[in-house]
Amino acid sequence: MFIEALRNCGNITEACRSADVSRDWAYDKRKADPAFAAQWEEALEIAVDSLEGEAWRRGRDGTEEYITSKDGIVYGADGRPVMQRKYSDTLMVLLLKAHRPEKFKDRAQIDHNVGDLAALMDAARKRARGSES
Repeated sequence: MFIEALRNCGNITEACRSADVSRDWAYDKRKADPAFAAQWEEALEIAVDSLEGEAWRRGRDGTEEYITSKDGIVYGADGRPVMQRKYSDTLMVLLLKAHRPEKFKDRAQIDHNVGDLAALMDAARKRARGSES
């Protein structure tokens, strides 16, 4: 029951609660039983895969949301609430970075070569002293 619950929720505490077992029991069993440990890892992978699938859906297909104003939900001429499709740009960016890092990763790069920096500073000091004379 614990493994099935973990597969569905991806949370150790919640899976223990659903299976009516303690966290200590779960971690002790994981440590003692390699097959159980493998099932645990597979259950977590399945849970994360479902999250990724939902992120894809929300990023690519969007979600329907009511249009609201300061007075509440906006209704159309037919008396039904007006809906609009919202997409998650944030999820799309995260998925692109995860699946195409060579193209979409952040490109900030810092060079920590202090030796070169010290040499450049020394040269600048010499130039400054030279212009003072």
